[in-house]
Amino acid sequence: MNQFKHWIISFLLLQVVAFAMIVYLAYAQAWVVFAIFLTMTLLTDVIFFGFLISIRRKGIQRDLDISRVLGKDAKDALEFGEIGIITYDDEYICTWTSDYLQKQGIDLVNQKLTTFLPNIRELFGDVDTITGTYKDQIFEVTHKEGSQVLFVRDITKVSKLESKIKHGSTVVGLLCLDNYDEYQSMDDEEVINEINNEIRMPIIAWAKEFGIFIRRMRSDRYLLVLDDEILTKIRKNDFQILQQIKDISAKLDIAITLSIVLVENMPDFLELDRTLNDALEIIQSRGGDQAVIKNGILPYEFIGGNTEKSSNGSKVRVRIVGSSIQDSVRNGGKVFVLGHVNTDYDAMGAAIAVSSWAKALKKEVSIVLKNVPRDAQLQQTMDYYNEKMTTRHHFITEDEAIERLDPKKDILIMVDHSNPQISSGKRLVEMGVQTIIIDHHRRAPAFPDNVLTSYIESQASSTCELLTELLQTSPVVVPIYEMEATIMYLGILVDTGRFKQHTSERTFLAAGILRSWGANPQVAEQALKESYSDFKKRSALIETAQIYRDKYMIDVLPVSVSRTMLSQISDSLLKFKGCQAAFTIGVNENNGATAISARSDGTVNVQKIMEKMNGGGHFSAAALERDDISCNQAERILKDLLDQEG
Repeated sequence: MNQFKHWIISFLLLQVVAFAMIVYLAYAQAWVVFAIFLTMTLLTDVIFFGFLISIRRKGIQRDLDISRVLGKDAKDALEFGEIGIITYDDEYICTWTSDYLQKQGIDLVNQKLTTFLPNIRELFGDVDTITGTYKDQIFEVTHKEGSQVLFVRDITKVSKLESKIKHGSTVVGLLCLDNYDEYQSMDDEEVINEINNEIRMPIIAWAKEFGIFIRRMRSDRYLLVLDDEILTKIRKNDFQILQQIKDISAKLDIAITLSIVLVENMPDFLELDRTLNDALEIIQSRGGDQAVIKNGILPYEFIGGNTEKSSNGSKVRVRIVGSSIQDSVRNGGKVFVLGHVNTDYDAMGAAIAVSSWAKALKKEVSIVLKNVPRDAQLQQTMDYYNEKMTTRHHFITEDEAIERLDPKKDILIMVDHSNPQISSGKRLVEMGVQTIIIDHHRRAPAFPDNVLTSYIESQASSTCELLTELLQTSPVVVPIYEMEATIMYLGILVDTGRFKQHTSERTFLAAGILRSWGANPQVAEQALKESYSDFKKRSALIETAQIYRDKYMIDVLPVSVSRTMLSQISDSLLKFKGCQAAFTIGVNENNGATAISARSDGTVNVQKIMEKMNGGGHFSAAALERDDISCNQAERILKDLLDQEG
């Protein structure tokens, strides 16, 4: 209407003059002329304002029908495709809409476009297409570049269908009662019935509350079927069923917890079955008492995990696993034993134990730990036993192993780790060679592909404890002498902080067996002694520690130190009253990377915290090493995670 503005102003001026003339004629009492003039003025007003109203209602008649512009076929095609067209002027006022929009009850002519969709103004920026709701209908509007034309499509049905598919996607899961088999074998029927009533009923009630299909598969396992909408509700509820079962178990003085695995967006049923089993193995090797969600190709998401799994002491399983490992080694070719980088006593003790085992099975065996960075105290012990070590065990580099390896026949045995990224034979693992894993750390999502046997016991104090049990139950006599027994004993001693943490009856039995095999406690004690200068340095660095949230201690070191020093400081901090977890952050003097040593008294899962920072470890002892962040950045990330823990 702006193009007619000057005409409207002119007309209004004439009306003012006419009004003055009418007043004058009335004052002069020229009633005949007055009546004629008044009638003509009113008639002119009616005609003019009727014309304006007609223009406002129908718009400028330059856009009468889409068929006149595009042709009847194009009009029919647009109506068949349910696409409407809107034209507008420079002031974003609608000048015309196609018949399709009029049939939808959308009358925008001579109105601002924002009366249709408030967010339509985004189209005149960098956005080409927007979506909005108008009278309970959802429309998609696209702007034709370089023009004053909008294309409109009704996507109400499509949007509702997409929402239904998104929130209705099927999620399949498994729920497992951790440690239930221990109590199932009890002779006291009254206790068993109490466990079943107190534990199972809350699980069924939980499933019913959220509308989950649940079916018992066996005594300790349930099948779960739900959808994405239900999963969202469970996540918002923070999987409270985990804590509920744990509280009931504490009241009954039992150690039953829950492991929940949920998999979504997995259309291949065979892949779904494999993923469910793999995820359940991961979660139970991590100690249970947690849930894991696997969404398509996205990484595993762990929730919970605040209880350290107790030892089940199953000698039957030890014999079965030992037999499986021996069969695999016998049927394979050469054996290559892999430890982890920054090798410690546990990794070295386990490696030489496996080497002795493989030699007893008449196999050619090599330990791929030559020229791999190792703990300073371990190096001193290796130097002490140098002659015997080189005589009884064969150490090679990764390059030498690759030259000798037959990928189709030979076997890799990974000890004290299951993550290929920290392996001393990372390239060997990536070649897809048959692999056996013996480890006491919680299993990480990163895992080798071609695994023959996996013996991961997160409740064990150390890998040396596991190897001691395996060798003891082996039908083949494995020669273990003072050197091997002492280093294995040191592996247990260091990983338990001299039997102060993460120990069980099995731990002390393993230590006793190693002593009977010739472990030398005097050599072990001498190996773990620190110099006076190291003691002074450690004491000075402890003074820089700060208390955080009244239960954590964080020490950011101002100087570069060894990994051993980091762990020793964390161990010392944990001794202070009220400290539930200690974190020492510093620069590794060997490679310049930022490192964190984390220790817990058993009430905080430091492994879960370190995992979120791309580290790993055990429930009460974990660590990380990264070269992409500074110590101050690591401290900020750590504090954010501790804030989430509470």
